[in-house]
Amino acid sequence: MKKGDEPVTDEISLEDILRQLYAMSGILIDVYNLEGRSIARYPDDGAAFCHLVCRSPEGAGRCSKDNREAFDIVRREHRMHIYQCHMGLYEAVFPLYHYGRLAGYMMTGQMLEKREGAEEEAVREARRLRLGSEEEIRKAVDGLVRIDLEERETFVTMCRVCADYIANHHQFPVNATGTAREIVRYLDEHYREDITLDSLCRWSGYSKTRLNQLFREYTGTSVCRYLMDVRMENACRMLRGSGESIYSIAMETGFSSQNYFSRQFKKYIGCTPGEYRKAKDRERREQ
Repeated sequence: MKKGDEPVTDEISLEDILRQLYAMSGILIDVYNLEGRSIARYPDDGAAFCHLVCRSPEGAGRCSKDNREAFDIVRREHRMHIYQCHMGLYEAVFPLYHYGRLAGYMMTGQMLEKREGAEEEAVREARRLRLGSEEEIRKAVDGLVRIDLEERETFVTMCRVCADYIANHHQFPVNATGTAREIVRYLDEHYREDITLDSLCRWSGYSKTRLNQLFREYTGTSVCRYLMDVRMENACRMLRGSGESIYSIAMETGFSSQNYFSRQFKKYIGCTPGEYRKAKDRERREQ
């Protein structure tokens, strides 16, 4: 390389990926973070039909609901999800990963199925929502991409390849707050499992020191203390509201043994699990 030459890179940016997908398909591509906020899209101004739908409070609300439900499915199942939105259009959501952990979602949408009657169904729903004049509605529907099932599957495959590329080349923009928030969510949902700081570091891509620093800045406490608080909160709830044995409660709240659970419970709550249950039973009888 000559002096002053710029190094050559074969990596493709996130923006280039979205632009090239749109150039091949004419289908809107949108990228969201874990909170459901759009952070990148192509074209930048979105789709005309989407703008029309969002004029209506009902339409905008149902779009947001469709998005949230799709994101929840992808987050829980870690797989692509294809569905029809409330306007009858096909949309697909793909998980995006950053160093092996879910960091966001790539969505493609506003695909009208190539079948008799599909266009009129979209028009009728747009009329019902009073999205605009007949001319505006027809123009927006005419601008939708028509796609049959085979074409849809081909496009979905291209999107899946691009999502994998984004993950493998760490092209997804992440921030520290989002990482800490997702760890909180992970601990809230997985507290029953055997969770270690090492496993969280592998999952998040951060060192122990940096992970604890980010987590403390966001929550005001350490990862280990937060996890113990979640486990104790759920153990107390079960002791108050169920007749399950102390052993079963220990196992269901992520403790390795009943003895360890009892020791930690007394340390954090100030009494044994049995004493806590008796005290709460006595309080209920006296009310």
